[in-house]
Amino acid sequence: MRQRFAPAFTQMAWALMLSSLPVGLAFAATDSCSNLGALPAVVEVGEGLQKTLQSPVPITRLAIGDPKIADVHLNGNRAFLLTGVASGATSLMVWTHCSSAPRQSMVFVKGKATSTLTSLALSPSDDPSLPSQVQTDIRFVEVSRTKLKEASTSIFGGTRNFLFGSPRTAGGALPLDNESFNIGIGGGRFSAMINALERSGFAYTLARPSLVAMSGHSATFLAGGEVPIPVPSAGSDTISIEYKEFGIRLTLTPTVIDRTRISLKVAPEVSELDYANALELEGIQVPALTVRRTDTTVSLADGESFVISGLISNNNRSTISKFPGLGDIPILGAFFRDSNVSREEKELLMIVTPHLVQPLAANARLPSLPGEKLRNYDPNWYRLYFLENGNFDRHTGLSQ
Repeated sequence: MRQRFAPAFTQMAWALMLSSLPVGLAFAATDSCSNLGALPAVVEVGEGLQKTLQSPVPITRLAIGDPKIADVHLNGNRAFLLTGVASGATSLMVWTHCSSAPRQSMVFVKGKATSTLTSLALSPSDDPSLPSQVQTDIRFVEVSRTKLKEASTSIFGGTRNFLFGSPRTAGGALPLDNESFNIGIGGGRFSAMINALERSGFAYTLARPSLVAMSGHSATFLAGGEVPIPVPSAGSDTISIEYKEFGIRLTLTPTVIDRTRISLKVAPEVSELDYANALELEGIQVPALTVRRTDTTVSLADGESFVISGLISNNNRSTISKFPGLGDIPILGAFFRDSNVSREEKELLMIVTPHLVQPLAANARLPSLPGEKLRNYDPNWYRLYFLENGNFDRHTGLSQ
């Protein structure tokens, strides 16, 4: 009898105990698991630093993918402590009693250098003592050297049954080259003309544009002009005019990082009209443009210089026109061939120099302007006629 009622009595006792508990405690586990969300997809922590993460339900187990990158420890039963060991990425897994599958997240540990670069105490725009304006000097230096050598002989003559003529002697006249030196030999039935020229040239170009811009803002400079380009209209006979800029163009964007470093995005360009490669359009000669440009970003200190672009080009050309066989005879073969040798050497440099600058104070005395000494130059007739010799180099007043 006693054994028959023992199970029933045990069930009744458990029912009374559960009924005496608050309703919130009875269903806490079910409600917490239903509100349990996923871990953050990415968790970031600095090297040597720690971060505490909370869990709405008790944690049963923790695991980290690579202990050399990060470490994890329980902090109670509803929180854990994540420690960054070394720079890198690894995985984090967290188990609870709500599911047998762990919740996962990626852990990124930032190195000390990365943290230093990305956590400045004050950005340049927030530091009132840091200069916010940058003056950038660009120097374009172009050196060009050319050399040309020409040597040719033109012969024309003949008898009743024989005729010999060099190139460009059609019509019985010896050619005179207006760009060469000409020496004529002979007369009567046979005549010869020696054309010889040796020419060399040197050119040096220096341009120094200077531009001031605020940190983080772009500025543009153009010294040159605009050439009109005729453009035929589609479907009609009309021609519209478009203008193409040429000259020295400079576009830059400085960014002041700190007092010792300036990041500079610079795009200089030098272009000039090239009539040697011009096109003919509707009877109008349209010149081509010879362009040298670069676009780059560099980092410099105040006053430092950097060669941002360089070009060295050599163009050598040699042509020989000769009479087959006769032009190969030593010495005498010179009368039966034309020789031409040309060489062109060119070097181009672009140098950039930034400076942190401040505006002049109010009512400050300005420096002398270029050409100030010649502004009021007005000599009288006696000085102009007897004394003025055109030597203005001593008082030009130019900056350089």
